[in-house]
This record gives sequence, C-alpha cells and structure tokens, in this order.
Amino acid sequence: MMWILPITRRELVDLITPRRGGDVPGAVEENRLSFGIVRSDTMAAVWPANPAEFGRLPTAIIVSDEMRRDALAWLATYVRDFRPFTAYCRVVERSIAERFLKGPTVPNLMGSESICSGLILGEALTHTKGRVSIFDLRSPTYAATLSHAISRTLALTGGSFAPDAIAKLWTQAREATGQNELGVAPKDILSVWAVALSVSDKPGALFEPADILLAAWRDLKTVGEIRRPVWDRLVEGNPDLLPMHAVLEMPREQRVQVIDRALRFLSSSPRGHDQERGFLAGYFTSLLAPGTLDHIDFLAPVAKLLPTVYLWYGLCAGANPRGDALPVGNLLARRIVRDLTIADRLIDRPRCDVALDELALQTSAENLLLPTAKAGRLDIDILPGVTTTVRWPPHDLPGEEELRRERDREIQHLLTEMDETTARWRHLTERLRESLRIDGADPEATNRRRRGSKS
Repeated sequence: MMWILPITRRELVDLITPRRGGDVPGAVEENRLSFGIVRSDTMAAVWPANPAEFGRLPTAIIVSDEMRRDALAWLATYVRDFRPFTAYCRVVERSIAERFLKGPTVPNLMGSESICSGLILGEALTHTKGRVSIFDLRSPTYAATLSHAISRTLALTGGSFAPDAIAKLWTQAREATGQNELGVAPKDILSVWAVALSVSDKPGALFEPADILLAAWRDLKTVGEIRRPVWDRLVEGNPDLLPMHAVLEMPREQRVQVIDRALRFLSSSPRGHDQERGFLAGYFTSLLAPGTLDHIDFLAPVAKLLPTVYLWYGLCAGANPRGDALPVGNLLARRIVRDLTIADRLIDRPRCDVALDELALQTSAENLLLPTAKAGRLDIDILPGVTTTVRWPPHDLPGEEELRRERDREIQHLLTEMDETTARWRHLTERLRESLRIDGADPEATNRRRRGSKS
C-alpha cells in the first residue's frame, strides 16, 4: 500500500516548501504495481503512509523513462533546501520503479545465500590481494564489492536486472568518485557469477562459460563433489591432477601436502585456460577445511597469475548439496546475508548519501557531498536500495588502511617469532652442552685438562 499524487514540477516545489499543516489535497491510497499516471509532463509523488501524518516531503518521485536526469537537473536548480535531493527522496524512472514493486514482498536471496556471501567474501579478499584476513576487514569493505551490489539487487527484485547492467552502474559510481582501479576487472567477476548462477541456461544469456565449469559447479551444488567423468574432463591434459579427485579421502597432513603441490603446479602451468585453473585452485584450497575460508595464505602465489582465485575459493567454500551452507561458518557470513535481506522498499526514505544519477550531474561533487558523507566513506544508490560504498575522499591506494594494519601485525608477528626462535636456540644449546658434558668453559681448556689427567 502507498499514497500517490500526480504532480507537475511546479506543484512539487509548492508541495515541499515548508508550511504549517501536512495535508496534501489529492493524495490517495493505492495498491498498484504500475504508474500509468506518469507522463512526460506529470510525475507521481509517493508516500508509504498518509502524508497528512507522515509529512509532506515524498519518499519517491516517479518520472517517465529517460527523464530522470532532466528531473534531477531541474531539482538542483529550483530545490536548494534538500541537497543532495536523492538523500531525502528517490527519483526513479517508471520502468525501474515497476520492476522493484513486482519484486519479492520480503527481500530474500532465493536460496543463494551461500553463493552471495561466498562471492562477497572472495571479492573482498581479491581487492586486498589476500593480505588481510576477512575478519579484519570492516563492513564497508564488503558493501564496496560488485558482488554485494549484484546480491542486493537479487534480494530486492528477484533477479529482474542482469548482472552486467549492475556492473555498469557500479563502475560508473567508482569512476564518478575517482576510485582507483581494483585488482580484478568487473568482467572477470561477472564470469564467476555467470557460472555460480548458471545464467548460460537462459535464452540470450550474456555469458557463455565453459560447459565443463558449469558441470563441475552443478555437481558441487547437487551432490557435494565433482563426479569422475566431469573431473576427467576438467583436468584433461594435466595427468598430474587426476589423483586429486580423491583428495578428501586422504589424511589431513597428506591432503595439505598434495594440495600445496597442486597449487604450485597450477601457478607454474603455461598461460591459458585461466578460468579453469582459477576454479581448480579455489576448489583445492576449499578442501583443506571445507566450509571455511581459513587458508587464504595458500593462494597468495596463485593469485598473482589468477586474480579470480579468491572468488572461486569463496564460492566453493559454501558449496553444499542442501544449499544452506555458508562459508566461514560463523557470524561473518550470516551478518552479510542479514544486511543483504534488510527491507528497503521503493517507497521508503532513502538511506544513501546520494543517488548515482544526481552525483553524475555535479561538476564539483565535493561541495554536494559535504553535508552527508560519513567520515572516510560515501554510500551511493546505483538502484533504489542497492547501495555501494566508496572511499570519500578517495585514497591513493585501495585498502590502504587495512594494509597498513596488516603490515603492523606482520611486523609484530615476526618479532614474536624471532624471540621464540632465540629462546629455542638457547634451549637447544644448553641441551647440547649437557649431552657433551660441557660446562660452558673454554672447550680447548677442557680438552687440555682431560689430556693432562690421562698422562
């Protein structure tokens, strides 16, 4: 249910001008999934409740298709008390608004919780090049990923937007705020999503991932392991990897050694078939401790050559035939799923700092965003309720603060290891002296005393 009012631009200015009383003549309660009243010269003002009680400022303005930027430019000129305007009221094109209205009543991931959380975690590791533990990253790091934007759109709309369309908007948000290039290109992230969602099954799909990868992923989802015929095709041309099919049957110590050799083999293999090699590396590492992401350090050498390997690792870590597994197995993945499924209706008040289209219209984003930006970050709506986080002001290096903290931790760890090694060396020295019955005096003097006593 919502309250709706057909309105012109001039009437909108009168509507949101401060005045006593909240009554809005003409606003009526509706329960509809379309905005047929919207035309080129007429907008629809929307409220989630009676504006006489809720307030005169609408939560959304629905405009005709291709008119959103024009409407935002007009608002920037004539409505100066609300800047950025989209921080207070959504401005949405009719076709997009109707797709969101037809989405799930309650946001949900349609049984893809493990896929979404695994790829978000994997992408966050990719952007930090595996130098930072997933437990040390702050929540905005996950909200900054393309995988988060794809997952959130899925939860709100039921999958009515193609992943490549979301990637385009996500990239525009990063470019508009001067963010640095990341370690993995959006097209490579999308190639993993294509397999994860099996989008190649759909007519006219944008992606055509290798059939063998799709078959291997389906096996993992349905039976929990890759069937032997699929495995033989997956490692075709690499006979050294054939025995890896039974790696889970090996004792843990042997499993670690075998997987370490397999990763070295993949990192030294000739270039080509990078998608299959990245999948295998992520899959092998997930077998060290199934259902967790505890072994990212194993992938550091491989990630330099195969940047999507952390994404495959996150995806495989959550593979489970029941479909209810979450990687890591603790509160982190569940927290991500919780945030992805928080209710945020089209007719609710925005939570972002600014919407992408309004941001793109500004010649000086710094002045526009000064009143709303949080310290160190900016929340941008690329679609209604689909918010991506960027650094603001942008930093010189992605993940600079996290990398600095990780470097400090590594230094402390090395100093601790040096102290422990020194103590161990002293202990071994004392044991050796006791074994040789050396009291710590000059060895030559001891030998001379022994020779004198014999004579």
